[in-house]
Amino acid sequence: MCRSGFNQPFFTYIVMVICTACLILSIGVNGWQIEPLSINPMIGPSAETLIKVGAKQTSLIVQENEWFRLFSPMVLHAGIIHFVLNMVALWFIGYAVEMNHGFFAIAILFIVPAIGGTLLSALFLPEYISVGASGGIFGLIGACIADITTNWNLLFSKEVNISNDGQRFRNVKVLVWLLVDILLNVLIGLTPFVDNFTHLGGMVYGFLCALTKLERLSKSFFGVQKGFLSRFQNILVRLFGTILSIALILITFIVLIRSDGKRTPCKGCRYVSCVPFPFWAEYEDKWWYCDDCDNVEVEVRQNTMNQVYSSMNMTCPDDEIVLNIDLSVDAISDKAFLQKQLPKYCRENCDGIFAN
Repeated sequence: MCRSGFNQPFFTYIVMVICTACLILSIGVNGWQIEPLSINPMIGPSAETLIKVGAKQTSLIVQENEWFRLFSPMVLHAGIIHFVLNMVALWFIGYAVEMNHGFFAIAILFIVPAIGGTLLSALFLPEYISVGASGGIFGLIGACIADITTNWNLLFSKEVNISNDGQRFRNVKVLVWLLVDILLNVLIGLTPFVDNFTHLGGMVYGFLCALTKLERLSKSFFGVQKGFLSRFQNILVRLFGTILSIALILITFIVLIRSDGKRTPCKGCRYVSCVPFPFWAEYEDKWWYCDDCDNVEVEVRQNTMNQVYSSMNMTCPDDEIVLNIDLSVDAISDKAFLQKQLPKYCRENCDGIFAN
């Protein structure tokens, strides 16, 4: 690898500053309040606030033409925990990639995977609200894996490292650290407002982009001869990365714009990015669920004398309508509070809690 571009990781600095400003903004929009852990375990704002500041929600992208939501999630975070973990990862991985490959290379390896991961998330998890620089960071991880894979014979070659076995061991430690970071972020991706389609999709796009973009050394640089077949193989790998990256982004974008923004082509895929929690709690006492009750539609009736909501009709996630759900016992008069209680009423009254 060779160092190119500026002598400071300016792209990494810029992304970290923007992400910090956006986290402060999102908490400010939330009234400088942090939601309970049962609502947002990342110690951050509400879902409503995240939507206001640009979170991914497929229905708004497709039906309201808010295409900026394919870009804005890459600088937003679900909360303080999510932000800190991502910024630490960005600093260590982004710094290394940018100092070795330059400003423009890391910009491509961060932005393209972030958008590609968000496209996959919007397609397969349309009902899920999600944010995070994780797609871009996973793009950098994918790039590192591509770099290690394509340079495997150099990094672990006895011919190149004939007098330096310690270097080969350090390369193994880097690979192990990357795998641990992937595992940790996949676990975080099972919590609300963070999703593994953005993570893993970003890593795939980062890997493919890196096959094309990153410069790599050959054994001939170290005095080890390289044949015609090896050079031809490198050219094919670069072409493969470029063509497949463009094709995947175009295909997912076309499928997304032709969808209704509400239904997923893979119903079981929600469990790639969600696990009901806590595991030990009764179903009605979970902090979060993996159903579609967060997006039900209702028609409510209100008592004109005391302004208390008396009943409502609910359109369940499977489009079945439940009539005359009694609200008088709960004595709810606040519209915002009722809105937050709708998922609970959905689980209590709807037979189908998953979209068709």
